[in-house]
Amino acid sequence: MPGITAYSSYVPRARLARRKIAEAWGSSPSAGDIAVANYDEDALTLAVEAALGCLGDEVAPDGLFFASTSSPYAEKQVASVVATVCDLPRSAQTADFAGSARAGVAALTAAANAVRAGARRDVVVAAADCRTAAPESEIEGLLGDAAAAVRVGADNVLAEIVDAAWVAEEFTHLWRTDDQRFVQSFAGKFSNTYGYARDIADAVRDLLDRNGLGVQDVAWFATAAPDTRAAVDLCRRLGFDATTQLVPPPVGAIGSAGCADPLLALGAALDRAAAGDRIVVAGYGEGAEAVLLQATAALPLRRAAVAWDAWVAAGTPLASYATYLRRRRIVPVEVAGEAINNVLEHQELKQDVRLYGSRCRDCGQVQYPVARVCIGCGARDRLVDHRLAKRGTVFTFTIDHLIANPELPLPMAVVDLDGGGRLFLQVTDFEADEVGIGCPVVLTWRRLHEGGGNRNYYWKARPVRGAGGGA
Repeated sequence: MPGITAYSSYVPRARLARRKIAEAWGSSPSAGDIAVANYDEDALTLAVEAALGCLGDEVAPDGLFFASTSSPYAEKQVASVVATVCDLPRSAQTADFAGSARAGVAALTAAANAVRAGARRDVVVAAADCRTAAPESEIEGLLGDAAAAVRVGADNVLAEIVDAAWVAEEFTHLWRTDDQRFVQSFAGKFSNTYGYARDIADAVRDLLDRNGLGVQDVAWFATAAPDTRAAVDLCRRLGFDATTQLVPPPVGAIGSAGCADPLLALGAALDRAAAGDRIVVAGYGEGAEAVLLQATAALPLRRAAVAWDAWVAAGTPLASYATYLRRRRIVPVEVAGEAINNVLEHQELKQDVRLYGSRCRDCGQVQYPVARVCIGCGARDRLVDHRLAKRGTVFTFTIDHLIANPELPLPMAVVDLDGGGRLFLQVTDFEADEVGIGCPVVLTWRRLHEGGGNRNYYWKARPVRGAGGGA
């Protein structure tokens, strides 16, 4: 039976207090924070972070599905980009799921069906959203940025994917047309009751009935939610105990992260579940989708490297609402512009995106970029491709106050990678005086510059923090 073989989350460090939004517009403040992506992050980069958290040194997956309602591209498959950055084989099946906040759950069931049918052996599902609401709108303080990934396979399963159920229905709740930048909404109690709660409840009831189960047979209910109260009301409608069975929805901790919400909640459930526990995960948007899983004996031994609670706790306050507006490019910011050449991009794909250098067959020297002559022993044409590590330490650095960048100053560091290789990189997600010689860093895929109507991405370095350096 197909199931989850690995799972991970990624939440940007910055948190914007909802009261700061209220203060900016002179409205009534509400409690809590929303997670805010950095200026060089978007749904693509968030998905890469989450997907990499599901990968190890074992055999690479042969599929990658990307789910988002806020893809940085209207026409360009992002799943292929994420798969390339993660160094998946060129034969991997890739697909984008979009159009609805339940696309993450849809991608999960599609991956499970592919594995069940034998069409794929091992699929990573990466769901990410970085949505923007109009300033001073009702939902501005509800949308947060985050990503979640699950790996679906048939071997070494942590939680079996037992069954799924669907509801398809036209109900306008959240939407964005092709000429709109900001998410639009019919928020409020009517939308929550007659859209969200009704559709999810119908899908969950169908799922349980088909499998001969009652709500008492489910240990954990993991669901997306427009707000925490709506999730509690949904539990009441279904008969779940909100205090013991409901996984606190992400919206209460980081805001609503769209496609990622159900998979973030699923990850939080897997952090808590014991062997044998049944989990129901549900997503909503123009209907609903509910999936039944059952934890195996392997789960307590192989949980996520960074738990959901650690991601929540790792947040740091964003300086101001104005900073948020700059990060979203709602107010003009100065950015470096450079047109992208697809010939050069193609030629350097392996070294710049997949992150390969060269290793000398004679002396073992590892170097970057790819070269023909060894810088260690001088051997010529004795170098082979070498996949570089994504961790290292700062060898030296400088602080650039003049570069065209949304946030200044910008540290530039020479990084010695674990296992060999040296790169010159921008540093991101840093605090004042945090960058120094010997500082451990992890490489992260980020937006570098924009030009010619396109975006260029490359690796940057961020300081290692938290458990496993993830948070």
